[in-house]
Amino acid sequence: FLSAFAVFLFQLLHLFFGINIIPFNIFPSNTSNLIGGWNDFSIFFGFIGLLSLVFLETANFKKGIKFFLYAILLMSFLAMVAANFFNNWVVFGIFSLLMFITSLYKKYFAGQARDFKIKSFLRVSLFALIAVVFFVLANEMTSKINSALDISFTEVRPSWSATLDIAKKSLKNNAVLGTGPNTFVYDWLKFKPMAVNSTVFWNARFSSGFGYLISMVATTGILGIASIIFFLAIFLNYGRKAIFSKKNNDGLGDGQGSETLVIASFFGAAYLWTFVVLYTPGILVFTMAFVVTGIFLALLAKDGKIGIAEMFISRKTKPGMIFMIVAIILLIGAVYSTYLHFQKFLALNNYSQALVLFDKSGDVGKTSEKLMKAAKMDKQDEYYRALAELGLVSLSQIMAAKDIPADKALKLFQDNLGATIAYAQEAARINPADPANWMQLGRVYESVVALKVEKADEAAINSYAEALKVSPLDPSPFVASARVAMQINKAGDARKYLQSALDIKPDFADALFMLSQIEAQAGNLKEAILRTEQAASISPNNFGIFFQLGLLQYQNNNFNAARAAFERAVGLNSDYANARYFLGLIYDKQGLKEKAIEQFAHIQKTNPDNGEVKKILSNLENGRSALAEIAPPAPEDRKEPPVSEKEQVGLKKSKKN
Repeated sequence: FLSAFAVFLFQLLHLFFGINIIPFNIFPSNTSNLIGGWNDFSIFFGFIGLLSLVFLETANFKKGIKFFLYAILLMSFLAMVAANFFNNWVVFGIFSLLMFITSLYKKYFAGQARDFKIKSFLRVSLFALIAVVFFVLANEMTSKINSALDISFTEVRPSWSATLDIAKKSLKNNAVLGTGPNTFVYDWLKFKPMAVNSTVFWNARFSSGFGYLISMVATTGILGIASIIFFLAIFLNYGRKAIFSKKNNDGLGDGQGSETLVIASFFGAAYLWTFVVLYTPGILVFTMAFVVTGIFLALLAKDGKIGIAEMFISRKTKPGMIFMIVAIILLIGAVYSTYLHFQKFLALNNYSQALVLFDKSGDVGKTSEKLMKAAKMDKQDEYYRALAELGLVSLSQIMAAKDIPADKALKLFQDNLGATIAYAQEAARINPADPANWMQLGRVYESVVALKVEKADEAAINSYAEALKVSPLDPSPFVASARVAMQINKAGDARKYLQSALDIKPDFADALFMLSQIEAQAGNLKEAILRTEQAASISPNNFGIFFQLGLLQYQNNNFNAARAAFERAVGLNSDYANARYFLGLIYDKQGLKEKAIEQFAHIQKTNPDNGEVKKILSNLENGRSALAEIAPPAPEDRKEPPVSEKEQVGLKKSKKN
């Protein structure tokens, strides 16, 4: 209770006064807290409120302690109102109802009282239940409170049906043991529903599904899910026995209070396990579920409700010798495990320092040293992938350098290329299930295709094909393969790759943009416009087709037709940033400055890190042309669209559902 009060006080000061006593700015937003996720914050205080409710209902405390418990319950409600997590309201309401029924049972059916009175029903658990119903029904009011406090929050996760479908497909090849711990993200990439590609979360990586338990079906198989269900069944059975015990409880001070503690620990553990089953909580809530369950079982053992096996250890007996050996092995294992975790922490620290160093100074050499330290301490594919990305930066710098003799530059380039390929290959070897590693390897080979490096194009396309195997509904590998095909003058192959990408995601701006470029370069602009218009008439609600039509008309300098097409695309999908980008340019060309500003302001909200958008918006606000001082080539002549599709993925995660 005291720790919960400390957490509440910290959040209060952080929320209203911006006080942050934690260093390194690890709590940058209002919803940042000591518990973890904002929903976890709500679950934690629901747990605290439930415990206070149990003590108020089952223990005979003095007025001072009761006042303290009422204060804790009120504090918990305030925290839950601030977080406004609907699932937590429902679960807390159910447990309040169970506590109300339990308290009546203990009083009237366990021998404590026989006279039924109306006032006996006016219990604190009943008022807690009424309060929950009120806040659920008054959701509009709580939403306004969230908005006023600027703590609105959205959490996106796969649906129950999607998670179940992924679990079924995963079990086909890994029925007994599943795909392995913490591998749901790769199961998601491999088996996600096709419909997800039509949403803004098409390239989101979900580390778990709708709930932890159903996600375990995919990652731990039949054996894992059967084990945890068996465990929970035993736990609930002991809880049933504890609640319906007829043992009297006169308070916590005379030796009879263990029953109160048993009920409190059971309700608390059951509350937390409910979220483990139906939700995917953070590590703190998950750990607390085990800890409180341990307390519950220990109390049952103390009361003699669980059988206890005792073994007396002596070095002179065989069991004693065996115990000594096992204890030594466990001690060595614990020390080694601590060492490994310390190494991982140091590696992560070096990796974080490398990212900050490169962001501030751009020093490739020093950044590489930090990344190498991280990779040596802990062989993670992410570290090697970062080294490969840094290698690409180094290769571009060598190619751009004019003060290095040609022979030395060639030798330096070859050495760096070999090291960069090795880093990317190592990342793919460590974790072949992650498509990001294969995409990185493909990018390394693709970077030297134009230099006529032998078989670089084949290696790049093969790497992208491997990425498709582990993430078959991602259109990015097809677009990357099309880029390679264009570099070796195989426009026909490029068209096929792009069409495959559009079969997966019809509105994929990268593919549509490149396809328009290919048609324009081939001199088929008018024919491409005609075909796209035909497609638009067949699919009037396909905003991807209208984006392509607008782009082709823009390249054909038919700005009125392009404007109509882009307006239609934006009307169908208000978050289509690339359509807004070109629509804003057209408004600027036609002298509609306010409308142009409106378009780029919307893009900046959804893509706050896009420097070009910031510059264009500044130009427009200062009366200049949108593209003033924007480096060539012109947006319509680039190889990729001006706003990256991946930049737009996270923009829906900042507000409450």
